[in-house]
Amino acid sequence: METSSGGTAPQTLSVELEDVATRSWWKSALGLLTTQTQMWHFVGLLEDRPVYESPTFAAPYSWGRLPLGRTMLPQEEWAPGMQQALEELRAAIREDGWVECGHGAHPWEDVYSRPRA
Repeated sequence: METSSGGTAPQTLSVELEDVATRSWWKSALGLLTTQTQMWHFVGLLEDRPVYESPTFAAPYSWGRLPLGRTMLPQEEWAPGMQQALEELRAAIREDGWVECGHGAHPWEDVYSRPRA
């Protein structure tokens, strides 16, 4: 993609929190059946395609408090390993030359950019 100045627009990578079931239903089912927890991880998305994945971490399901099919987003206080998983993902992204350039509404919603190869 060319910019108005004739150069190439940089690539943009966004970090999102994702229920593991989004891409792997069996991992989520395993967490529910064995420990009654929901499995989560962070993903680095490039053009809506996951190119980075953090280690998974578990958070208890929020039964009965939210509308059917909804769950509360995990928080470090009751989802041990959440912050460590995010830090590992951020380190891998920075190691590959990405530079943080923005944030979303949640603390984990980082936005990175780098020149196109």
